[in-house]
Amino acid sequence: MSELTMRWVATAAGAAHAAPDTERVPLGGLLLQAGERPSPSIYLFLRPAGVWHLLPIEEAIASRGIDVLAVSTRYARNEALAVAEYTLLDIGAWVRLARETLGYRQVNLLGWSGSGTQSAFYQEQAVRPTITATPDGSGLDLAAAGLEPADGLVFLGAHVSRARMLADMIDPSVIEEDLSTARDPAFDLYGAMAPEPPFDPAFIASYRAAQLARIRRITAFARRQIERGVPDPFIVRRTMADPHFLDPAIDPNERLPGRCWLGVPCAVNEAASGIARLTTPEAWLSQWSIDDSNVDAVRSASAVLTPLLVIENGADDAVPPRQLRDTFETAASRDKTYLRVPGASHSYQGQPHALAMVADAVSAWASERH
Repeated sequence: MSELTMRWVATAAGAAHAAPDTERVPLGGLLLQAGERPSPSIYLFLRPAGVWHLLPIEEAIASRGIDVLAVSTRYARNEALAVAEYTLLDIGAWVRLARETLGYRQVNLLGWSGSGTQSAFYQEQAVRPTITATPDGSGLDLAAAGLEPADGLVFLGAHVSRARMLADMIDPSVIEEDLSTARDPAFDLYGAMAPEPPFDPAFIASYRAAQLARIRRITAFARRQIERGVPDPFIVRRTMADPHFLDPAIDPNERLPGRCWLGVPCAVNEAASGIARLTTPEAWLSQWSIDDSNVDAVRSASAVLTPLLVIENGADDAVPPRQLRDTFETAASRDKTYLRVPGASHSYQGQPHALAMVADAVSAWASERH
């Protein structure tokens, strides 16, 4: 393995509607390289909203001789405002920079967790653009944006969509959004009346229906706010209550029951910060509304003809394995590979062996296809 060099790079994307600048949106990224010369191919490591430079997986891949460009979007450190459709303009700017300015012959999208979903959405809209407006009704013609498809896609523990994830995780016991203590004890997964796992299928069915009903109540509120011209941010309480975290028989893998990738689920459920905790009406419709979000990796995969690598973490404590398998099975690519890494958690924390296995596989896959 080679010693890494790192340098900041910058580009700009079309402003569209969500930009603070009326012309161009400045973007920053971190380029990781091993050796004296750039590799023939590069991975764009995407984050839809956060800024997660220098994760262990990025350094592990780059140290094996495949350059990695860790990039952010216009919503860096401001996830509450993120509208997924606008981030595609930013990803498109990074793809062009990697090809035209940095000179890489092959540009692959590397998506971990939610980044995989966004990678699939980007690739779909680059090869088969359908978006002419965001879910809140703002005009955005992606066909006119000139998005360039990537040469390959890699999904690491990637869920189908944020909307699907939240629909499975939101706490259905909340019956009044403005009153956190107003709860239905029959659906309080961590309350005294909660059944013990393994859960009865009838309970799961009614629980899922109650989750969907809560999602739709919030969506109706978001739409009313947009119609009234009051797009103020709002709080969504208790969003970490998926029975999957407590019952290992639900979409089974090697995960530990009673844990999630953020810690103890019942504590995360009550925490001041969490999944979708703060959002705007526009961001809610784009990211979190199961009926309105355009982001769906299973649907997007049907447009993916480029080489595809899907990696399932065997003990993933965030993403159920069924979601990865659905994406893989739907993908139209003739060159697609599915790899399961036994015992790997969602983030590979404290798992150097699993991290090395993933980095080896991702690096070899790019080298073979160059």
